[in-house]
Amino acid sequence: MKPKQSLLVTAIALLLGLLPACGFHLRGEVELPPALQETYLESKNPYTGMARALRVELEAAGGTIMESGEHSSAVLHIVREISENRILSVGSTGKASEYELFNEVVFSLSDAEGKVLIKPQSLRMTRDLVFDETELLGKISEAEGIHRQMRRNMARQIIIRIGAGLRQQ
Repeated sequence: MKPKQSLLVTAIALLLGLLPACGFHLRGEVELPPALQETYLESKNPYTGMARALRVELEAAGGTIMESGEHSSAVLHIVREISENRILSVGSTGKASEYELFNEVVFSLSDAEGKVLIKPQSLRMTRDLVFDETELLGKISEAEGIHRQMRRNMARQIIIRIGAGLRQQ
């Protein structure tokens, strides 16, 4: 190996070794709070949207989704869920050329007896999407995929917020 190459390899190895020192680490699984081990999801749409994303994240973290609130350790209420596309800009033809993809969820947590553990909290997320009507089907599919990804990220954040809120009590 040439001296310049070995110096470059050494520098890269040193930089990679310093990455963990700055706090960087790959996103792993979310740590499930004990209160969410056996959760009942209460939602107007229990098998779509945010409820589906929460179901996936809770089960991936080792939790169980209960069929009723009676025997659950907690009831996670999805109070409100909004998922929409807003026009950001219009092209010279008068048609939308850029959208803002917007998701919002309001959630709360109570125990099986109805005692409020986490008061209603709101979580919002937006992403921009450049829209080209000549690629209509592809852009619609891309928007749906971005909304799904946003809901999964929000579901993870909900679990993390609940864990933090319960630790403060």
